[in-house]
Amino acid sequence: MSLARNADNTGTPWWWSKFERGDHTAEEAERNAATFRRLLHDDDQLGPLLSLPTIATERMGVMLFVISASEIDGASAFLDGVPYVFVSARFQGRMLFTLAHELGHLIAHHDPASSFAVVDEDVEAARPNAERTREQYADAFASALLMPQQGVGIALKKVREIAGTADKEVGDLEINYLARIFGVSFWAAARRCEALGVIPNGGAAALNEHLVKQYGSAEKRAESAGLPPRPDVFFPPVPSVLVHSAVNQVRRGDLSLGRAAELLEMSMADILTLNAPTAH
Repeated sequence: MSLARNADNTGTPWWWSKFERGDHTAEEAERNAATFRRLLHDDDQLGPLLSLPTIATERMGVMLFVISASEIDGASAFLDGVPYVFVSARFQGRMLFTLAHELGHLIAHHDPASSFAVVDEDVEAARPNAERTREQYADAFASALLMPQQGVGIALKKVREIAGTADKEVGDLEINYLARIFGVSFWAAARRCEALGVIPNGGAAALNEHLVKQYGSAEKRAESAGLPPRPDVFFPPVPSVLVHSAVNQVRRGDLSLGRAAELLEMSMADILTLNAPTAH
């Protein structure tokens, strides 16, 4: 895969000009999330977006790295016109939200013509301060991208029908179901429900606090209730473009497969698997 396929003749990724960059409101985040799904997810405005890591690397040309860094959740930057995202290895639901959050930064806050990085210590933290507008925008974009409004409504209605729920109020189990359907954490799902008016303001924090006290965590509550397991979200260990480049060098005889595996910190079998033709 060549990065040139993802950029115009100015070195700017082809997708960067397709998004709004106005006042960075929640409404703008919703529109940009819908644009993202239209451009990069076959205009699916309803379903989960569990393939986001693949979309980011293969269709957007993002150099996506999974890192071991307990002090941060993620980071993003444009370096010489190439988009980079770093996601800390954590619970998959949180990693998916972190990736979407960093893509929000790349779309709205970074300029491909200049090298600038954003480092996020905790993308799921509550952000009450007005000066955190940039982070609030990235949160709103990630929430809308991963849990589109109409999709949440349809999924919630179906969950309540299956469960035979008659209560007007939405409870923690229904939100846990939504979290599993859309591949996000309970906290992210509850915050999205709060933003959509499904639960009252402050409801996400109140429910999460209750579950932590009563069960230890929202995940333990879901497990004790026998909810279906979470879908798996695949994060490539290193950007596919680096794997392809390494394999090409191996094929030319410029690099041994063993040395390539050492440099990429991957097994030789994993390198060959990721470079298989079906991966494109």
